[in-house]
Amino acid sequence: MHPYAIINFHELTPAALCDVITSKFHQPIEHTAEEIMAWFNLERQDDPSAPATADLQQLLFTKMQTEFTQLMRKETSIIFPVIRNAAIHNKGQKSLQPAVYDSIQQSFQKIILLLQKLRQVTGNYLLQGHWSAAYKICISDMYSLEQLLQQWIYVEQNILYPAVLPANTIVIRQEEIINTVSID
Repeated sequence: MHPYAIINFHELTPAALCDVITSKFHQPIEHTAEEIMAWFNLERQDDPSAPATADLQQLLFTKMQTEFTQLMRKETSIIFPVIRNAAIHNKGQKSLQPAVYDSIQQSFQKIILLLQKLRQVTGNYLLQGHWSAAYKICISDMYSLEQLLQQWIYVEQNILYPAVLPANTIVIRQEEIINTVSID
């Protein structure tokens, strides 16, 4: 069981959630991603047992890593300080503009799409007996990273951001507009 599994995120204030997200999600995600990239950058070329899709895996992973790294930096340097300051100065008033949340949602959607594609090209992270031990660890780390990313996104989408968006904010995603049916 992961150490953060016993945290009741619903009991935390938005400011406390920012701290927990940074320590329990951002840091482990970045660390795991670095380990995965180390295999791609250092061991991939010397590993004849890696499948032909390893190059595509690296491409997708790099794109996903860029996306979540940018979002984490945005959160830690801009969004989380705003949330913390609002907790101190505004005494519980909602502190995040819907446009900021829309931008975050777009990043989450990109990350989720890249996770799906990565899962496809890795064969659902199913390990093969003929792979090297290092590549098996890399694939296992990708699976662990997927779990961390999904939990991070879930906590933010369902607990943190709803707590800091102004009341009565209607958040409509682009895919909801496209999929609407006319009454005509």
